[in-house]
Amino acid sequence: MPVVELVKRLGGAARIEKVDDDRMLFHRGDATQHMYGVLHGQAHLRRTTREGAEIIVHRAQGGEVFAEAALFSPHYHCDGIAIGGAKIALFEKTAMLNLMQNDGAFAVEFCQGMAGQVQRLRSNIELRAMRSAEDRIMAALSLRLGDGETNYEMPGTWKGFAQDIGLTHEALYRAIKRLERSKRLRRDGRKVQLGV
Repeated sequence: MPVVELVKRLGGAARIEKVDDDRMLFHRGDATQHMYGVLHGQAHLRRTTREGAEIIVHRAQGGEVFAEAALFSPHYHCDGIAIGGAKIALFEKTAMLNLMQNDGAFAVEFCQGMAGQVQRLRSNIELRAMRSAEDRIMAALSLRLGDGETNYEMPGTWKGFAQDIGLTHEALYRAIKRLERSKRLRRDGRKVQLGV
């Protein structure tokens, strides 16, 4: 279910906030009060190791809900950070649970959306296991295309795409140059054609 639709369905139990600078939405261990959605921009779920290293465990993009585990947990399991320029929707936990319990069609639609997110996350795990940057890029683009399609327009930036598939943007650009030279793809701005 799109985040915008969820805002409409929850009415006063949802609110939208525009974030100018990076802002902490919740800390690990805080009592859960909301599930969140990204209307525009990005939010990160972050854990800190014992040694103090920060690990981004999820980058929520526009249209995605995040911190959905908060619906079934008394405390958040990580830190939630809205990235500057993002527009974030906050959904009251109790209102979400009531809606799911009282509207079976909504619950099924919500579960379908969550299943789609899990499928994308699993694909990303497999992509990141690929050693070759070229193979990783081609697989990631192929996963974003429908059957028989060869043209794709990047919804965000190439730098964001690099982060999504676990490459530095420098490694991405070098690999794209090699893919263009070998005619495995052609790029024009954010437009890509595979198998040229």
